[in-house]
Amino acid sequence: MKRYEGKVAIVTGGAGALGSATVKRLVEEGAQVVVADLNKSGADDLCNEIGERCIACEFDATNPESIQQLVTTAVATFGRLDFLVNNVARTRQFSGGQDTTVIDTPIEVWDSAFTVNVRSYFLACKFALPHLIESRGAIVNIASGSALGGDAALVAYGTSKAAVVSLTQYVAAQYGRSGVRCNTVCPGVIATPNLESHAADSLRGALNAVYVPELGKPHHIAAAIAYLGSEEAAYTNGASLTCDGGLTAVITPWMADTWNNNWKK
Repeated sequence: MKRYEGKVAIVTGGAGALGSATVKRLVEEGAQVVVADLNKSGADDLCNEIGERCIACEFDATNPESIQQLVTTAVATFGRLDFLVNNVARTRQFSGGQDTTVIDTPIEVWDSAFTVNVRSYFLACKFALPHLIESRGAIVNIASGSALGGDAALVAYGTSKAAVVSLTQYVAAQYGRSGVRCNTVCPGVIATPNLESHAADSLRGALNAVYVPELGKPHHIAAAIAYLGSEEAAYTNGASLTCDGGLTAVITPWMADTWNNNWKK
């Protein structure tokens, strides 16, 4: 498929596992892509691997001027903007394990999560929307299954991702009639190379809790993003697409072991 022929996209957090899979998918479908990441060398490596259809852009999600410059660079380089993928995130890895409960999570960890996970998305939308209105483009914001319910830890991350779902709905409501669609993807546990190398036990536990044979991979999320940004999803606006192997579809997760044992008989 070449659903993005002649289109220009920005992918923030583009050097990471989900971001790089999305960049590759969009380029395969014909897009020119700006790979935005604080890890400029990683973004450069990805662009060198892919070729001339993408450029790397150093991107600081905590800096409003950097976010505005990203949009300016995309339009100046490729002449237009059709698709924004807000994918950058402040996860547990960056909190030093301090993103835990309401009582124990430091204020600065909470503020950092909202600065990166919500404010940067708001600002990227703010600066991109005038160009997307012109091109009748689309936005996909990456939230998380953590946005859809509470948990024993990750209060800052989960709450900030819930705010992303709400932001998506506001953008959809305010700019849908101007031709811009905005949707959310909520990934569950994704077997990235980093997790497979350093958290194999956790991945085995996650596999026991989902309702598909295998855990999702980055290319599964990239496929969902590519669909929502394309004209095939022209009547989908303000929606949240959950990609978690059925984890949040089940109301008795504590029965996972029992069900799994029954299935094996």
